[in-house]
Amino acid sequence: MINIAERIIKQMVHDKRSLAMIIIVPLFLLTLLYLLLAKSSYVPVVATENLPASFMTMLEEQDTIRLAVKDVDETIETFLKNGKADAVISQDEEGLRITFVEMDGVKVNAVTDALKSVVSVAAGKSQPETNIDFIYGKKDQSMFDSLGFLLLSVLSFFMIFLFSGISFVRERTSDTLERLMLTPIKTVSVVGGYVLGFGFFAVIQSVLMLIYAKILGMPFVGSWLVAALIMLLLAVLAVVTGVLISAISRNEFQVMQFIPIIIIPQIFFSGLIPVDTLPFKLNYLSKIMPLYYGSEGLKGVLVYGYGFGRVMPQIVILLCFIAAVFAANVFVVERYRA
Repeated sequence: MINIAERIIKQMVHDKRSLAMIIIVPLFLLTLLYLLLAKSSYVPVVATENLPASFMTMLEEQDTIRLAVKDVDETIETFLKNGKADAVISQDEEGLRITFVEMDGVKVNAVTDALKSVVSVAAGKSQPETNIDFIYGKKDQSMFDSLGFLLLSVLSFFMIFLFSGISFVRERTSDTLERLMLTPIKTVSVVGGYVLGFGFFAVIQSVLMLIYAKILGMPFVGSWLVAALIMLLLAVLAVVTGVLISAISRNEFQVMQFIPIIIIPQIFFSGLIPVDTLPFKLNYLSKIMPLYYGSEGLKGVLVYGYGFGRVMPQIVILLCFIAAVFAANVFVVERYRA
């Protein structure tokens, strides 16, 4: 028993990658979570409508919000959809009303806390009722409905990454790739063939996930075709990423080791935690995360009802990521010809 334990310890000590996975990667992920979940310094922008002058004066003194000016002729919904503010505080026959674009804990808490402190002083004991509305989504909707777009993008990317990565490693360990590279076939054709082969199943997966999500009752506001296109691009990106990772890995276990480095940080920045309110300006890191653009595109289509033109920037960026990773694949796979 002691001899077996000693052998395992010596193997792990000499395996630098496994040692890093056990010691360094958990500390890295824990540090990333600490930064992501720290108290946000984001200050929401708020507009007002039909509020008493006393409320307005006290709101202007709040340092947890910034006030914006809203045109009288512009509706609250249009004003918020155009991104001119995070919330609008108004007053009607039912009392005070706060309207947000969508549920965001940081913004909701900041605005409601600021309003509560104003109301408690200005209104005294006769405090009006405060109602909260969202343009997109409902207060009582399930987590599945709220994060459906995120589930589609993450599951599609993760599963196809595993499938293509492990499958390509088997192609290498069975010497199939080496035999291919001994033929006159171009490296681009080899990589393209693998991408098309794995991509065929990626298409099937993307379509089935969209159909089944609709059966489960996930809200679909926009076009199915545009959502399917984004899902397909995410799946193809997962394929080329999986092939690239497997090309520099010796076995399936090493492919799995890349999940905490390649997949998990992207999930953190994909919208699971609202990106625009992240502390320490970590939102800039989302710009280098492909999954962020896929999730934003799906959210735009499925939640906001955007058409193809509104999500074109996300589609173009995903295509650029695919082209860059494909080129890296060609460079790495070329070494097997030598």
